[in-house]
Amino acid sequence: MVTTDTEPTISSEVNAGTPQARVLADLDRASELQYHGKLAEAVCQLEAALAISHATPYEIEFMTRIRLGMALADLYLALDRLEDARTLATNEATFTDKINQVMQATGTPSQKRTAMGGYFQIRDRATQLMLIGEEAPEISVKQWITGGPASLSDSRGRVALLEFWATWCKPCHEMFPKLNMLHEKRSSQGLDIIALTRHYLAYRGTDQAMADELELMRKMVTDHSIRFHVGVAEDEGLQTIYGANGLPTVILIDRKGIVRYAGAGGDEPIFVRTLDKYLTAD
Repeated sequence: MVTTDTEPTISSEVNAGTPQARVLADLDRASELQYHGKLAEAVCQLEAALAISHATPYEIEFMTRIRLGMALADLYLALDRLEDARTLATNEATFTDKINQVMQATGTPSQKRTAMGGYFQIRDRATQLMLIGEEAPEISVKQWITGGPASLSDSRGRVALLEFWATWCKPCHEMFPKLNMLHEKRSSQGLDIIALTRHYLAYRGTDQAMADELELMRKMVTDHSIRFHVGVAEDEGLQTIYGANGLPTVILIDRKGIVRYAGAGGDEPIFVRTLDKYLTAD
């Protein structure tokens, strides 16, 4: 059975020939190749690792399998092989769902958490990849903290950037200064930023708990001097539609309402290139 425990240190002398060790070595080599811009060679390395994983599925640690699927899907995307990325992510989501179901029935609490988290990660990536090139689903916002009301239909003719965040998410705090800078420098080129959150700590809680969490949201907006749109969604529905359970998640939508990017955003090269491309396009 695939283990969901934390990956052990691999001994090159004792375990170098195991499927797990070979896959980890391929992942490391692919990362090095990618760093040097050799994307096609990195893909070949990861495809070899995937073949090992398919041949010995229960000898590869669960999170190693997740890491492999995510890395290869993103490399396919970087090489404009969208259909390959979609197929891979969908197949990996199906496999990890089966493992997750087994772990939920038989695993320890730690294994259950790891299995669920890993499954959500690859499932959401598959969802994001299916959105690319398609019309963006309209957003629904319960309450606007700043800049609203706004909608994707209002942004037709402009480039819309959706950012999913939460008050407890440290990377989200780090993302807001970058979004502020984008808003200041690129709004005149046609960029609309809409940051979306929802109730987490007080979800389905008392009115007072909801009000207290809303104050935390307002404080975060104030602390970061945010001037673009910030809204609170009714529930987790938008996150599910956009594959945005992992935070922060950024969705980039072109002037015609088509999703062109879905991922971590920030300084990620493919995000920067895509943003530049569609802001300068007619």
